[in-house]
Amino acid sequence: MTPLSVSRDRLPGMFRALAIGVPAGWIFAWLETPIPWMIGPMIAVATVNLLGMRVHAVPYGRQMGQVILGSAVSIYFTPPIVAALGANFLPIVLATIAAFVIGGIGALVMSRVSGVDMKSSFFASIPGGSMAMAVLAERYGAQIPPVAVTHSLRVSIVVVIVPFALTYGGIPLDGEAYVPNLPFNLWVFILWLAAGFVIGGLAEKLRFHNGYMLMPIFLGAALTISGVQLSAVPTWTTDFAQLMFGLILGERYERAFFAKHKLFIPFALLNALFILLASVTVSIGLFWGFGLSLSTMIISTAPGGLAEMTIVAQALQIGVPTVVAFHLFRVIIVNMGTQHIFTIGNWLHSKMNSTATDQSK
Repeated sequence: MTPLSVSRDRLPGMFRALAIGVPAGWIFAWLETPIPWMIGPMIAVATVNLLGMRVHAVPYGRQMGQVILGSAVSIYFTPPIVAALGANFLPIVLATIAAFVIGGIGALVMSRVSGVDMKSSFFASIPGGSMAMAVLAERYGAQIPPVAVTHSLRVSIVVVIVPFALTYGGIPLDGEAYVPNLPFNLWVFILWLAAGFVIGGLAEKLRFHNGYMLMPIFLGAALTISGVQLSAVPTWTTDFAQLMFGLILGERYERAFFAKHKLFIPFALLNALFILLASVTVSIGLFWGFGLSLSTMIISTAPGGLAEMTIVAQALQIGVPTVVAFHLFRVIIVNMGTQHIFTIGNWLHSKMNSTATDQSK
């Protein structure tokens, strides 16, 4: 079944999600909270789902949100910004290595204290995309539920804690050095979004993860760097993108699923908090070691998804290109290298266990 061929039973749930999510977004916007149109709908939809009122995200909501977000981000990539990003290659590499180290430590601790096997703990702890990690977990014979629960909880915690901590925690918010100031051109905007949707769809058919977001970024950045003036992206469209992601995150909280795995939830929460705190420590190290903005580094190293962290950066106007560069590099390495790192790590883990067994004899 394609997302457009929504069953008669699913349609009411979709309308309930909108009826709940839109007012929640409006209330959070009225309260002037960070990224209100994602956090509000996410909390509202997750709550009613856990209470037993099943609701569903909008078909193609993820794709629409990613194309809008990718387009909004791409116009930040002027030649001076791209040159500045090149100078940050070493911090980007170090942050990516740190993500694997932190995930590996988290996996080791989780497997010891929760009883979940090491395979499942590993794929649950590596901060890659939840779908990509689920696919890899299934390929290597790991358990899907612990992976799904851990990633859902961690991303949800990150998108709530990080924006609130940056907004109200007394951390200096270093505004973006370059903020696009383009006129709005309706026809350019429509053609631009349509092109992004087409090439994003083609990319995902070729199994390029996050294609609906990354291809519009690449397209818009290439045009911007070439001197082509695109259109401004209206605020209401990025609010719409936030809403779509909020509904998707909230939809993952199925009552039956979480009730079945409720004994694992405390371990998943502790794992998420450990990875988040360790990532903040890495951001402080990059801030001290390279003189980079602390607020930008916190978002850049936060263990959330590429789309979610880009939304946070874009909404708060904090280091948008830098955040995208850090997370994009991490996503590429995670998706390309996780299986190899798992194989090497699994071999080392088995070697250490066999050595310990021999010494105990």
